[in-house]
Amino acid sequence: MSTAAGFRRPALEEAEVLARLHLRCWREAYAGIVPEEVLAAAELSQRVAAWQRSLADPQRVVIAAYDGPEPVGFIIAGPSPETFLEAADGQVAALYVLASHQRRGLGRRLLASAAQGWLAQGGTMLALGVLADNHRARAFYQAMGGRIVRTGTYSWEGHELADAIYVFDNLAELARLA
Repeated sequence: MSTAAGFRRPALEEAEVLARLHLRCWREAYAGIVPEEVLAAAELSQRVAAWQRSLADPQRVVIAAYDGPEPVGFIIAGPSPETFLEAADGQVAALYVLASHQRRGLGRRLLASAAQGWLAQGGTMLALGVLADNHRARAFYQAMGGRIVRTGTYSWEGHELADAIYVFDNLAELARLA
Protein backbone atom coordinates (compact mmCIF):
# COMPACT_ATOMS: atom_id res chain seq x y z
CA MET A 1 0.00 0.00 0.00
CA SER A 2 1.16 3.48 -0.70
CA THR A 3 2.04 5.60 2.31
CA ALA A 4 -1.14 7.67 2.09
CA ALA A 5 -4.51 6.27 1.16
CA GLY A 6 -7.02 8.47 -0.61
CA PHE A 7 -10.56 8.86 0.71
CA ARG A 8 -13.51 10.12 -1.31
CA ARG A 9 -17.09 9.53 -2.29
CA PRO A 10 -17.00 7.13 -5.25
CA ALA A 11 -18.59 8.04 -8.57
CA LEU A 12 -21.68 6.18 -9.76
CA GLU A 13 -19.55 4.63 -12.51
CA GLU A 14 -17.56 2.80 -9.82
CA ALA A 15 -20.56 0.72 -8.68
CA GLU A 16 -19.33 -2.51 -10.27
CA VAL A 17 -15.77 -2.29 -8.96
CA LEU A 18 -17.14 -1.53 -5.49
CA ALA A 19 -19.58 -4.42 -5.74
CA ARG A 20 -16.68 -6.75 -6.55
CA LEU A 21 -14.75 -5.36 -3.59
CA HIS A 22 -17.80 -5.84 -1.38
CA LEU A 23 -18.10 -9.52 -2.33
CA ARG A 24 -14.37 -10.06 -1.81
CA CYS A 25 -14.55 -8.46 1.63
CA TRP A 26 -17.55 -10.62 2.55
CA ARG A 27 -15.64 -13.76 1.62
CA GLU A 28 -12.62 -12.65 3.66
CA ALA A 29 -14.53 -11.43 6.72
CA TYR A 30 -17.09 -14.21 6.93
CA ALA A 31 -15.09 -17.33 6.04
CA GLY A 32 -15.93 -19.85 8.74
CA ILE A 33 -18.78 -17.67 10.06
CA VAL A 34 -21.32 -17.58 7.22
CA PRO A 35 -22.00 -20.89 5.44
CA GLU A 36 -19.77 -21.19 2.36
CA GLU A 37 -22.73 -21.85 0.07
CA VAL A 38 -24.26 -18.52 1.10
CA LEU A 39 -21.06 -16.62 0.31
CA ALA A 40 -20.60 -18.50 -2.96
CA ALA A 41 -24.18 -17.75 -4.04
CA ALA A 42 -23.85 -13.96 -3.57
CA GLU A 43 -24.60 -12.40 -6.95
CA LEU A 44 -22.57 -9.57 -8.40
CA SER A 45 -25.63 -8.10 -10.16
CA GLN A 46 -27.45 -7.68 -6.83
CA ARG A 47 -24.43 -5.98 -5.26
CA VAL A 48 -24.02 -3.67 -8.28
CA ALA A 49 -27.68 -2.63 -8.02
CA ALA A 50 -27.31 -2.00 -4.28
CA TRP A 51 -24.19 0.10 -4.88
CA GLN A 52 -25.93 2.11 -7.60
CA ARG A 53 -28.77 2.89 -5.17
CA SER A 54 -26.37 3.92 -2.39
CA LEU A 55 -24.22 6.08 -4.64
CA ALA A 56 -27.27 7.83 -6.12
CA ASP A 57 -28.79 8.56 -2.69
CA PRO A 58 -27.68 11.99 -1.40
CA GLN A 59 -28.66 11.00 2.15
CA ARG A 60 -26.12 8.15 2.12
CA VAL A 61 -22.64 8.86 3.39
CA VAL A 62 -20.53 6.72 1.07
CA ILE A 63 -16.77 6.89 1.34
CA ALA A 64 -14.13 4.61 -0.13
CA ALA A 65 -10.47 4.24 0.75
CA TYR A 66 -8.15 3.94 -2.23
CA ASP A 67 -4.69 2.52 -2.65
CA GLY A 68 -3.73 4.30 -5.84
CA PRO A 69 -6.69 3.97 -8.21
CA GLU A 70 -8.10 0.83 -6.54
CA PRO A 71 -10.65 0.92 -3.73
CA VAL A 72 -9.56 -1.22 -0.77
CA GLY A 73 -12.26 -0.36 1.76
CA PHE A 74 -15.53 1.49 2.14
CA ILE A 75 -18.31 2.61 4.42
CA ILE A 76 -22.00 3.20 3.69
CA ALA A 77 -24.03 5.03 6.33
CA GLY A 78 -27.22 7.03 6.47
CA PRO A 79 -30.83 6.90 7.52
CA SER A 80 -31.71 3.68 9.27
CA PRO A 81 -34.34 1.51 7.57
CA GLU A 82 -34.84 -0.38 10.84
CA THR A 83 -34.98 0.59 14.49
CA PHE A 84 -31.96 -0.66 16.40
CA LEU A 85 -32.47 1.74 19.26
CA GLU A 86 -35.11 4.42 19.62
CA ALA A 87 -32.58 7.28 19.53
CA ALA A 88 -30.44 5.88 16.68
CA ASP A 89 -31.31 8.02 13.68
CA GLY A 90 -28.57 6.59 11.47
CA GLN A 91 -27.05 3.28 10.54
CA VAL A 92 -23.73 2.03 9.26
CA ALA A 93 -24.97 -0.36 6.59
CA ALA A 94 -21.52 -1.62 5.63
CA LEU A 95 -17.90 -1.09 6.65
CA TYR A 96 -15.22 -3.28 5.12
CA VAL A 97 -11.49 -3.11 4.45
CA LEU A 98 -9.60 -5.77 2.54
CA ALA A 99 -7.60 -8.02 4.87
CA SER A 100 -4.41 -6.97 3.08
CA HIS A 101 -5.07 -3.35 4.10
CA GLN A 102 -6.31 -3.80 7.66
CA ARG A 103 -4.50 -2.46 10.72
CA ARG A 104 -3.41 0.66 8.85
CA GLY A 105 -6.03 3.09 10.15
CA LEU A 106 -8.35 2.85 7.15
CA GLY A 107 -11.33 1.53 9.12
CA ARG A 108 -10.88 4.23 11.76
CA ARG A 109 -10.76 6.96 9.11
CA LEU A 110 -13.77 5.55 7.26
CA LEU A 111 -15.88 5.32 10.42
CA ALA A 112 -14.81 8.76 11.61
CA SER A 113 -15.54 10.25 8.17
CA ALA A 114 -19.00 8.69 8.20
CA ALA A 115 -19.59 10.24 11.63
CA GLN A 116 -18.58 13.64 10.19
CA GLY A 117 -20.92 13.15 7.24
CA TRP A 118 -23.83 12.06 9.39
CA LEU A 119 -23.35 14.97 11.79
CA ALA A 120 -23.29 17.35 8.81
CA GLN A 121 -26.71 16.01 7.80
CA GLY A 122 -28.08 16.66 11.31
CA GLY A 123 -27.68 13.08 12.52
CA THR A 124 -26.98 12.35 16.16
CA MET A 125 -26.25 8.64 16.48
CA LEU A 126 -25.14 5.71 14.32
CA ALA A 127 -26.00 2.07 14.96
CA LEU A 128 -24.69 -1.04 13.26
CA GLY A 129 -25.14 -4.77 13.36
CA VAL A 130 -22.24 -7.21 13.35
CA LEU A 131 -22.17 -10.98 13.34
CA ALA A 132 -21.35 -12.13 16.87
CA ASP A 133 -18.59 -14.46 15.66
CA ASN A 134 -16.81 -11.64 13.81
CA HIS A 135 -14.52 -11.02 16.78
CA ARG A 136 -12.07 -8.79 14.91
CA ALA A 137 -14.84 -6.39 13.86
CA ARG A 138 -16.39 -6.38 17.33
CA ALA A 139 -13.06 -5.52 18.94
CA PHE A 140 -12.63 -2.69 16.42
CA TYR A 141 -16.09 -1.24 17.10
CA GLN A 142 -15.54 -1.38 20.85
CA ALA A 143 -12.12 0.30 20.49
CA MET A 144 -13.79 3.03 18.42
CA GLY A 145 -16.29 3.76 21.21
CA GLY A 146 -19.17 1.58 20.06
CA ARG A 147 -21.49 0.48 22.83
CA ILE A 148 -23.29 -2.86 22.57
CA VAL A 149 -27.01 -2.43 23.11
CA ARG A 150 -28.50 -5.72 22.02
CA THR A 151 -27.74 -9.24 20.88
CA GLY A 152 -29.99 -11.42 18.78
CA THR A 153 -29.99 -13.17 15.43
CA TYR A 154 -29.65 -12.07 11.85
CA SER A 155 -31.18 -14.09 9.03
CA TRP A 156 -28.86 -14.34 6.02
CA GLU A 157 -30.39 -16.32 3.18
CA GLY A 158 -32.34 -18.47 5.63
CA HIS A 159 -29.43 -19.05 8.00
CA GLU A 160 -29.92 -17.67 11.50
CA LEU A 161 -26.65 -16.16 12.72
CA ALA A 162 -25.98 -14.62 16.13
CA ASP A 163 -25.44 -10.88 15.95
CA ALA A 164 -24.78 -7.86 18.13
CA ILE A 165 -25.98 -4.28 17.74
CA TYR A 166 -23.62 -1.43 18.56
CA VAL A 167 -24.31 2.29 18.78
CA PHE A 168 -22.00 5.24 18.44
CA ASP A 169 -23.67 8.04 20.37
CA ASN A 170 -20.75 10.45 20.64
CA LEU A 171 -20.37 11.26 16.97
CA ALA A 172 -18.48 14.50 17.56
CA GLU A 173 -15.70 12.61 19.37
CA LEU A 174 -15.69 9.87 16.74
CA ALA A 175 -15.57 12.44 13.93
CA ARG A 176 -12.38 13.94 15.37
CA LEU A 177 -10.55 10.69 14.56
CA ALA A 178 -10.81 11.27 10.79
